[in-house]
Amino acid sequence: MTNSNSDASVWSDEDFLRAFEDLSFPGNLLRHREHIRVAWLYLKASDATRAAERMAAGVRRFANHHGATQKYHRTLTLAWMRLVAAALVETPEGCVFEEFLAAHPELRDKNLLAKYYSQELLQTTAAREGWVEPDLQPLPELRVHRCC
Repeated sequence: MTNSNSDASVWSDEDFLRAFEDLSFPGNLLRHREHIRVAWLYLKASDATRAAERMAAGVRRFANHHGATQKYHRTLTLAWMRLVAAALVETPEGCVFEEFLAAHPELRDKNLLAKYYSQELLQTTAAREGWVEPDLQPLPELRVHRCC
């Protein structure tokens, strides 16, 4: 990777995504904000279904690479993709990630999904290994957003 700065927020989108995908991104630096950025980048590049599958595969691969296999949770991954996709539809084209986050501060709250899912449901094997619908309130509808 060309950027050795440990603050991923200053990396270009290209360098950031390359580091995530080639597994050179430090595992301890992939926090909530970075997950949201990967989701945002994937959703900007393709349709929501394909972006969600890329995200799920990428996060699982990243977790496996860093010896954190148990951290991958399919429902959490896909629910966050849905929230980011819904926010992206409401965001003007051409904005950078910082502008996107500023326009949607709720996405900074890593506990946001507690509005949609009970802890009991999220702790099930079905939620960890597959997709389960929320039990507290529905997620935003997935609308088609402009791509590319």
